[in-house]
Amino acid sequence: MKRVVMAILMLVAAGSASADLLGISVGATAGGTRVEYDGQNDNGFEYGVNAGYHFSDFLSVNAGVVLGSVDVDANGFAATNEVDYTSFPITLRGDIPLLIGNLYAKAGTNYYDYDVERPGFKDSETGWGFAGGAGFVFTLLPFIDLSLGYEYRDMGEVTNNSVMFGIGASL
Repeated sequence: MKRVVMAILMLVAAGSASADLLGISVGATAGGTRVEYDGQNDNGFEYGVNAGYHFSDFLSVNAGVVLGSVDVDANGFAATNEVDYTSFPITLRGDIPLLIGNLYAKAGTNYYDYDVERPGFKDSETGWGFAGGAGFVFTLLPFIDLSLGYEYRDMGEVTNNSVMFGIGASL
């Protein structure tokens, strides 16, 4: 009897850590960000959508789009720099499955496009930079996840550090 109960508990624990049937996940995130530009930094807000393909419970590839805006003080000017950015991160993510979710770390690249504007000045840049992060995913229901994570993106002259809250669905 103990073996049967133990086997059932192990199946339930494994099922809650990995409810993916097709290995596909989609989600949306939003949160606070700290952006640095020209030696100055300030807080703002960003949001995005993402999708992933899970090769296993331990490894996935993820892609998405993130948009944000921050007003950063301008060095030597009374005005502020309005920094608007769009980033397309592509990362590999490693997960450590837990009974109620998982811990993760991810690293990869992001294609970025940012515009900086203040009275009499405009700057913009596109390019590729490093992207990474770490966090915790809480399995709310077998196919619904809540996440809280830290994300870092290098976007040329703009550096971005974010704390993101997300909701996702696994198929």
